[in-house]
Amino acid sequence: MTTLTIQDNTIKLSRQITNQMSSRVDTYFMEMVKLTLPMTAQSASAQFLDKSGEGPYERLLYSRPVNKMIYNVMVGRPDIYGISIVSQEGVATSSYSNLFAQKRFPQIVQRLEQPGNFEIVGMEQYNDVRLLTMAVKFFSPGTQHWGVLIVDLSLNNISSIAEDVTLGDTGFVWIADREGRYLYYPDHRKWRENIPESYWKRIQNSSEGGDIEHATGEEMLVTYGRSELTGFIFFSETPLVEVNRDLVKLRNTTIIIGSVALTVGIVVALSVSFSLSRSIIVLQRLMKQVEIGNIDVHAPENKRGEIGYLYRRFNAMVNEINNLILTVTALQVKEKEMELKQLDSKMQALQYQINPHFLYNTLEIVNSYAIVENIPVISRVVHSLARIFRYSVENHAKTVPLSVELSHINDYLDIQMERFENLRVHIEMDESLVSRIMAVPMMLQPLLENAFRHGYQKHKLEPGSLHIRAERHLELFIIDVADNGHGMEPEVRDYYNRLFQGGIEHETLDGARLGLWNVHSRIQLFYGHACGLHIVRSDMNGTVIRITLPL
Repeated sequence: MTTLTIQDNTIKLSRQITNQMSSRVDTYFMEMVKLTLPMTAQSASAQFLDKSGEGPYERLLYSRPVNKMIYNVMVGRPDIYGISIVSQEGVATSSYSNLFAQKRFPQIVQRLEQPGNFEIVGMEQYNDVRLLTMAVKFFSPGTQHWGVLIVDLSLNNISSIAEDVTLGDTGFVWIADREGRYLYYPDHRKWRENIPESYWKRIQNSSEGGDIEHATGEEMLVTYGRSELTGFIFFSETPLVEVNRDLVKLRNTTIIIGSVALTVGIVVALSVSFSLSRSIIVLQRLMKQVEIGNIDVHAPENKRGEIGYLYRRFNAMVNEINNLILTVTALQVKEKEMELKQLDSKMQALQYQINPHFLYNTLEIVNSYAIVENIPVISRVVHSLARIFRYSVENHAKTVPLSVELSHINDYLDIQMERFENLRVHIEMDESLVSRIMAVPMMLQPLLENAFRHGYQKHKLEPGSLHIRAERHLELFIIDVADNGHGMEPEVRDYYNRLFQGGIEHETLDGARLGLWNVHSRIQLFYGHACGLHIVRSDMNGTVIRITLPL
């Protein structure tokens, strides 16, 4: 497994190196294209293609500006051996040999498929100089005359890119052209020879890859990749012996270190195991004591490390169990108290249902005498009073439709209007909503009583008007109860609003102020903190108290 891992990592690293080398070569050729391709668009090149075939004089005349242009491009570029332009008639002008350019022209033209695209057309040797030739076919603007721009690069510059790359002590990289011939190899004698057949088959089946090869007489880790731009094939070769050379030494060292570590580990493990087992046995005994109900036990807290942490957590657990037992006991006591209170409430409810019967019978007698004596006012007031008592008794622990609450308020206001002749009552509500809105029983009457007592009677004013209006606001139902009496002092109004918003504890209220708080707390009990009371306005012109209910 170690051998395979090392081989895989070596192949990956070699692939990265060949990819980087391919990228450098591609960048170099793109630089050459950007440098020389603009020559095909120059007027000097166009005139040479159009006129050079007319005679020797024209050839000489139009070659001069072309040669000057070539010279300007080659200045400071020793890697460019020569540049030549050959017209379609085979007339050439070159920076080093017109004859050599004309001789290669037919072969080069066959290799150029698309005009305007540089192609690497092969390797040449000129005066013991190895050249890599790239060429492009181009047309003279506005005419059918065409020619070929030939750029001969010194192969030594490309070879230097590969020579700078080393793989270990004896590994190396080399380059082949698209026909499968050596373009660069550390052994220069192989230049232009065909690469091994096994390598060529691999590159035909896949454009990149890596594996172990035996073509050179020894096992080599070979990686390869093809450049899409130039068609060059980049190979790396690393002897497998070099890759695995230190593996045996590493294996022996690992065995020795592992044996020593195993021996030491066994000794340490036995020692730690013995210490842990004793501590765990102590903890096990303490837990058994807790299981049988003895929760006063405690583990020693002088231990360190993980065992000390376990002991401390055990003690914390025992203390928490004690606290939970005390809490559960207190909750059970409170639960019993709540049960007793519920029973007492039920008894009171039954008592409330029994006691009013005498009152109802008495009111019925008064109502009967009023009818007999033909006094309708007394009959109507007594009838309203009976409904008020019945409503207050029967709906003390549940919600009712708002329409029922309004019916109760009408009974209450009927009695008050009999008392006060100048009292005017205005109720503005959407009749289609009041039957759908659920209200808390007896929530409006305390507000109206507050208006009579504190708005009018306290200031010795004759009750004038009461206005109850309601409207829908998003998902809420807003009810405003307004009077035109004298309102409360600003500090009292602010006190109530802070109380309704939860800024003051209600335990500080005295008996005279409990009415509004009871209404507010009962509404929030049923509908949550988004609902309740709020004093909108309270001054010498009157008071407006707002009730918020869910829609």
